[in-house]
Amino acid sequence: MAVPAGVRAVTELAWQAWAVIVVALAAGGLTKGMTGLGLPGIAVPIMAAFLGVEQAVMIMVMPTLITNLWLTWRLRDCYREVPEVPRVAIAGVPGIALGAAVLYLASEKFLATVLALWVLAYLVLRFVHPQLSLARKARFRLAFPVGFASGTLQGATGICAPVIVPYVDAIGANPRTYVFTFSAVFMSLSLTHLVILGSLQAYTPLLFGQSLLAVVPAMLFVPVGNWLRQFIRPELFSVLIRVLLFVTAVRLLYGAWSG
Repeated sequence: MAVPAGVRAVTELAWQAWAVIVVALAAGGLTKGMTGLGLPGIAVPIMAAFLGVEQAVMIMVMPTLITNLWLTWRLRDCYREVPEVPRVAIAGVPGIALGAAVLYLASEKFLATVLALWVLAYLVLRFVHPQLSLARKARFRLAFPVGFASGTLQGATGICAPVIVPYVDAIGANPRTYVFTFSAVFMSLSLTHLVILGSLQAYTPLLFGQSLLAVVPAMLFVPVGNWLRQFIRPELFSVLIRVLLFVTAVRLLYGAWSG
């Protein structure tokens, strides 16, 4: 029995979309292993263009949790260099609750716009202030507001890099400590995010299954990126991430406001 042309076109488009999503997860896992960043920053905007922001954010919860758990354990000896990490992580818990409520109640247009504007704000900040420096006192004083803001953004958009990245950049840590700090904070936020979304009954079995499947392409490439970090300069990958973030932010804004 012949498949109608319209059904065939939709099926092919769906496979093409999922192929792009798998590549985005793999690329995000690779850059995550190298720089501590890149998984939600690359995958969520690309997935949101095909699936919507809310579904993309929820699918990314498990890959974000598992990859950060693995990196935190691998680099656990770096904890002594960033003793303020628990303060950031704890402050993120109430922020996650606020952000999860926003995700659950807000419209797709609002979420897409917030995500895109936060990404663009981060890129502007990095361009204007390429070198940031924080004294130890300032690091501890800012830990709680940075954690809360990171949690709020993580809960609402699945990405907290625009808040946490400038803070960690300003610490001036070595690459291993840099990756450990991101991973420890992201792990805590992701676990809290998962618990809150579950308590809101926001996950269907299908959506949770998709989130678990998304772990596979991401996790396959995190160890590769972790190994490559010793050979490749993270600065190059930071530039590539920023270019991709800019393109996807513009695409999200266009998709949100062109309809």
